Formats: sequence, C-alpha cells, structure tokens
Amino acid sequence: PTVIKTGDVWTKRMQQNLLTKMHEENLTLQLQKKEKNKAFDLLDALSRSGSLPIACAELHVFVAATHCFENSLMATVIQDNINPIEKMEKSMLIVASTIFDLSPAHLLKN
Repeated sequence: PTVIKTGDVWTKRMQQNLLTKMHEENLTLQLQKKEKNKAFDLLDALSRSGSLPIACAELHVFVAATHCFENSLMATVIQDNINPIEKMEKSMLIVASTIFDLSPAHLLKN
C-alpha cells in the first residue's frame, strides 16, 4: 500500500489583502493545529453552526496508488513487452469510475 506522509513544517502563503505582496510563513505542528482550528471556526461562523447550507464548495482529495511489476521498468517494457503506462491508465480509470460513480465506458466517451 501507498503511505503518504506530510512534513512536520508546512509553508503558508498568504496576502493580507489584494494590494499587498504574497507573504510566506513556516508552520510548525502547533501552528498548523491553530490554523486548522481557525479555519473550522470560520466555517462554523459562516454556516451558523451548520444551520445554513454551503451551496458552492469544493473538496479536494489526494489519492495515491502504487503499481508493482515483477521486473524493473525496463525489463517490463523490453522483456515482457508490457506498456506500464497502459496499466496505470487502467488503474486511474477504475479509481475515477469509483469516485464519480460512472461506468468506465461513460468516462471514456466524454
């Protein structure tokens, strides 16, 4: 399985307003927790503790997959005559089909 680990220190890029320059700040684990709490407090205030719906919102999800072959990449291509990109594309199609709840054929049409 694929394990994704984030670093202990994150970089926050922000502007105080549209007319100021971009500012960078390193966030330690303690500051990350503080920023997360501030974001949830803002969301709570904007939605009046969930009583108001949020009509236009996006959720970004990071999905990772590991592709294992019996041989090295070059041996897979040359000796086994297998195109690893086709295998990865097939896996990506299966994941997209699951996420969007559409058949792979429907995804390939569009």
